[in-house]
Amino acid sequence: MRRLHPFTLLALAAALPLLAWILPAPRGALAPALAAATLAAAAGPRRVLLPALLTAAPLWFFLFILHGVGGMLVFGVRLTAMIASFVWLVAVLPPARLVEAMVAAGWGAPSAYLFAATLSAVPLLQQRARRIVEAQRCRGLSPRGSPLARLRALRALALPLVLSALHEVDERALALETRGLGAGHRRTPLAPPPDSALQQAARLALLLACGLALAWRLR
Repeated sequence: MRRLHPFTLLALAAALPLLAWILPAPRGALAPALAAATLAAAAGPRRVLLPALLTAAPLWFFLFILHGVGGMLVFGVRLTAMIASFVWLVAVLPPARLVEAMVAAGWGAPSAYLFAATLSAVPLLQQRARRIVEAQRCRGLSPRGSPLARLRALRALALPLVLSALHEVDERALALETRGLGAGHRRTPLAPPPDSALQQAARLALLLACGLALAWRLR
């Protein structure tokens, strides 16, 4: 999957949730959701599929409380398709390749960098949260125990995480300014990802599939 063009990966990650929301649920949305789960499993059962399912599980629980079994199936399948597609995309799409592809397609370098930084933010924040938890444990603050203790641990985790994220935003903005990416000049990528006619046809087919599905639902 990593050898595919970044735009093909983006098209897959966007088309599957769109089809899940356009097609009637739960039967029609089940196929896109299964396709998204299959892609996540192929990228890594424990590294990609398991986090996606763990993220979707609480949503299924709250949907069951709010809407019953019927509403849980209707919205749960669609939300699972969205979550699995996004987690899969973050896992298989290197931000550097996305920047190269967007710049080669004529996008401005700041826009491409901002879009890629959004995709890379999730794993980066996860790694930083793990390091903060380990540091807090060394100080004797455990995230387990009573609800009050967990709330205290959450505050000790959230504050350093937010401050470090704000600090990194400032560092990235300074890096963009230093490299002259805000000057408005067109950049030439050194190694743009190869894009075949077959992949372009596949992206067009995904777009047509979403359009036809929407036209069928609106008829």
